[in-house]
Amino acid sequence: MSTEVRFEDAEYARPEGQPLLARIYRPPASTPEPRPLLIDVHGGAWTYFNREVDWYFDSALASDGMVVVALDFRQAPARYPVSVADVVAGIRWAKAQAETIGARAGDVGLIGGSSGGHLVMLAALRPRAPEFSTTPVAGAEGMDARVAYALPLWPILDPLARYRYLLERRRDPTPPRDPLFMPDRLIESHEMFFGDEATMARASALRIVEAGEAECLPPIWIAHPELDENVALPMTERFVAAYRRAGGEVELEVFPDVGHSFANFPGEAADRCIERMRAFIRRQVAV
Repeated sequence: MSTEVRFEDAEYARPEGQPLLARIYRPPASTPEPRPLLIDVHGGAWTYFNREVDWYFDSALASDGMVVVALDFRQAPARYPVSVADVVAGIRWAKAQAETIGARAGDVGLIGGSSGGHLVMLAALRPRAPEFSTTPVAGAEGMDARVAYALPLWPILDPLARYRYLLERRRDPTPPRDPLFMPDRLIESHEMFFGDEATMARASALRIVEAGEAECLPPIWIAHPELDENVALPMTERFVAAYRRAGGEVELEVFPDVGHSFANFPGEAADRCIERMRAFIRRQVAV
């Protein structure tokens, strides 16, 4: 992390008595205020990790002049849709706190990888959905959760298709080429979080877009690793085609020779991906 980037933690909600924390990455003090605001939603199969796991690209984007707010949220064994409701609450809270943290509330973006990319897209597509509006946020009354753009990274955009793919791959004796591919563990997480296939289908960002249920279609940028076996490229390509048919703007970039979550780990490939993130964000807002 750049020595000029500072961070602090703050509680943004307390659903059913459970405190939810946000990690706020602040850019160098020389960056003029107000700064662009980006909300990060971490991955981990809806079950693992916390607001700290995306530190590498969160701190890099903060060093570029953004305020990045990385959210904790309820995970399995909590069930869908509570995680989405917490993310929507975190967006509303960050907007309400924008002046305090030196950020702009008018052009907020979202970023998240894997299951975090799934939650990001549900929040971006349906920010006013009643089922996503159940987490109370003190001091954010009247604040909406609409966003200006989103960066879903190697996202799970159709949980049911991904679940059935995992069941097939578990029967395949071919050794995985991606060291982060653990089908048994991922299948268990699907079942813990969604409970059944009907809920997986209801939670599909692809289904929402294809059914015309999206309230918003913000511009999005999707990163997909070439060697990713957690999320197959055809799944992402199907969503891209549906989003464009629905009238949304979407960019897909496939990164060669890397696997799932590669931008979480310092290195040349991660830095190249972060630079592409920055380029997309600059096309959406003044940084």
